Amino acid sequence: MDRNIFIRYFTGTLTKQEEKALLDWIDNSESNREEFLRERKLWDMLMLNSPNVDTVKSESVGEAKVKPFRSASGRWFSEFVKIAAVFIVAYGAGTWFTLKQSKSRGEMVFMNTVEVPVGQRTHLTLSDGTKVWLNSQTRFTFPNRFSKDNRTVQLDGEAMFDVVHNENAPFLVKTSTHQVKVLGTLFNVFAYKNSPVFETTLVRGKVVLTPNQSGALSTELYPSQQFVYNAINHKIEVKEVDTQEYMTWIEGVLTFNDQPFSSIVQRLERYYEVDIEVNYPELLDFRFTGKFRCTDPLPVILNVVKRYKSFRYSEEGNKIIIYK
Repeated sequence: MDRNIFIRYFTGTLTKQEEKALLDWIDNSESNREEFLRERKLWDMLMLNSPNVDTVKSESVGEAKVKPFRSASGRWFSEFVKIAAVFIVAYGAGTWFTLKQSKSRGEMVFMNTVEVPVGQRTHLTLSDGTKVWLNSQTRFTFPNRFSKDNRTVQLDGEAMFDVVHNENAPFLVKTSTHQVKVLGTLFNVFAYKNSPVFETTLVRGKVVLTPNQSGALSTELYPSQQFVYNAINHKIEVKEVDTQEYMTWIEGVLTFNDQPFSSIVQRLERYYEVDIEVNYPELLDFRFTGKFRCTDPLPVILNVVKRYKSFRYSEEGNKIIIYK
């Protein structure tokens, strides 16, 4: 198999037809599967051992720095850089992510919108030094510079924030259901508009969560606590969690810790951009614990889960049907 096909698969740039052809090739023989796994392990090793890649800065971003996740040096990296160069000049086409701008009236402040494609992640450094990691299918809007007393951003998706402390300018994250207010802290927000679940997980510092509807009470969150709101039954839960489990996605790891299969399905649908229909009610309540690389094909994840709770599945185009 041409190594460029592997690289393009790992970087999320294969067409659906090319991806299907690759997965069919993997399933065709055990030697093909072993070759794929060897290349994936090499790629993962390069990714995990390259924390000091230079930041990519685009003039269209103003004072914000945009940093795609990239690999280390070596022959693979040389090939990867050629592809990355295409990503950098093709923001508007959405090859890596798209970035749009709008200018505020009467002010030289530009609003930047980053849209992360399916299966990709990206890293931003905002004008105040705040670091932001964005997960797959996330839309993030932020100004090219903050005012002296206001730092407000908008999020539709999942993001990890490492906010620079500033007592005079609170940092405010606006989502479709809640606002998260901080002075300086590290926290994760899960807030996709098309998901009934809103989550904020606090690693350090303190955050204040306020529902968007007027008159609603605010909630203070402390380290190792997670706030969960379910829009279907309007239930709110604050619980102690292992925060490391909610940070692994920025390293390219999907972590499920005693999660019901119904919740796992939602995350897999979003990350792999597929529809998963479960015609096995008992399976939805089955709880699973495991970790996977974000580069693992979806069938690999399903085949691991079915070792612990037997089920079958079939693929019909962009849809997966699971049954007993």
